[in-house]
Amino acid sequence: MRLIEEYPASRPQKDEPEILVVGGGKGGVGKTCFAVNVSIEIARKGWRVVLVDADLSCSNVETLLGAHPDRRLDDFFYQKGGKDLHRVVWDTPYDNLSLIPGTTGLLDVANPRYQQKVALIRELRQLEADLIVVDLDAGAHLNTLDFFLMTDTNGILIITPEKTSIDNAFKFLRAALFRRIERFYQSQDVAVLLQRIESLTEFIECIKTSEMFDPEFRRQICKEMVAIARSIKPRIVVNRANNAYEAQIAANILSKYARQDLLIEPENLGFIYFDKRVSETVNSGRPFIVSHPRVKLSACIADIANRLGYF
Repeated sequence: MRLIEEYPASRPQKDEPEILVVGGGKGGVGKTCFAVNVSIEIARKGWRVVLVDADLSCSNVETLLGAHPDRRLDDFFYQKGGKDLHRVVWDTPYDNLSLIPGTTGLLDVANPRYQQKVALIRELRQLEADLIVVDLDAGAHLNTLDFFLMTDTNGILIITPEKTSIDNAFKFLRAALFRRIERFYQSQDVAVLLQRIESLTEFIECIKTSEMFDPEFRRQICKEMVAIARSIKPRIVVNRANNAYEAQIAANILSKYARQDLLIEPENLGFIYFDKRVSETVNSGRPFIVSHPRVKLSACIADIANRLGYF
């Protein structure tokens, strides 16, 4: 039986799907819970949503959805010849919401080659959907960074007000930026420098004084790196906040570090209240946007969906 039919059954279709990537670095901050609930909220408004579990080692989106899919992302990676992602798309109990379940965590699938990741990203862009929500693994592994960098303006960083979460989100953002710089230059000299530097501003100063490059090339590199940094526009969502002020402080701290050290300007997308009922909804397999639609927690998700442009 289909669930949640409070909104129109469909919306005008987009020419190509928008991609929303949910990361944050630290495990346990609520990335998957956010991805699942915001996907349902947007789908219930009539938009066609595909939720992708891109955790290639410990996937659990289906657990939060209370789903038992018979196809997984493993099947895509094991396909011979041309890849077809449509084969692993699974219908959920919710109108307009489909799921691409994560992998079983086998070693060869948990560490795909770069070409396999490129193929997956290409196939995601060809899905028939208005929005694709990609739930990432914790940490700053190359798989996670490459998926986060699929989009410049729709990467969402989930943090909590704790200092450890803010620090990890900053390190994740720095790793993503350095990964993009590394892929842009494909230079061993640049890669070596990146391993020794903790901020982009420090990196640029190092390039300015480096004798490995001639002056004109140094100026070009510095200009390009600033442009690369400013092209990344992540959005911050503060989870488990006791109030709006606490959430704003946490977002401001992360934004300050990102501006000063990485030349990146994040956007504060919103916050989600702390609620003891979240763990209950996780265990029951009924997301809180479904089981508790009228609590402040669900209102926060609805507000974030609106800010993303899905009314």
